Amino acid sequence: MAGTTFADVQPTAGDQAGTYEWLWDIAAPSATTPTTWVNVPDITGLTPTPAPKFKDGTTYANKGNTSQSKTGEDFTMTVSVKGVKDTEGEFQPELLILFAAADSKGAANIIHYRYYHATSASLAYQGTASVQWARDNTGNDDLEMFGMTLTGQGDRVKITNPGLAA
Repeated sequence: MAGTTFADVQPTAGDQAGTYEWLWDIAAPSATTPTTWVNVPDITGLTPTPAPKFKDGTTYANKGNTSQSKTGEDFTMTVSVKGVKDTEGEFQPELLILFAAADSKGAANIIHYRYYHATSASLAYQGTASVQWARDNTGNDDLEMFGMTLTGQGDRVKITNPGLAA
């Protein structure tokens, strides 16, 4: 059976995706599934990081090879949000939701989140996470950026892409 030759390899046809084609929505803490989502538009560096968790099922029958099964995942996500102030000097409402959650303890520290690709139906996820924040920029003439860290609380699940749903 012949392998692929170098001459056979061609660039994939189609439009190239941009890193800015992701959307992030949040919902304030609640005991049930949220019905009202708020988009966080002024973001950069959206980095979801699911880390698989494995159980080792290796036995002598594996003859020295490992036999691991994925049983779940740990989830973190980092994202930077630009601080935008209104005429009264207050930050945008979605940033205030994140600050309020981060400044709280227990269930009030947990938000609902979903992130999804603007054009790809297959890339959409949802879950709950605790929130932390820190200032990203501290220079004398920098724009105010806030680094948000979400730490998963329970399962992150695939969903129907809300940006493409009819």
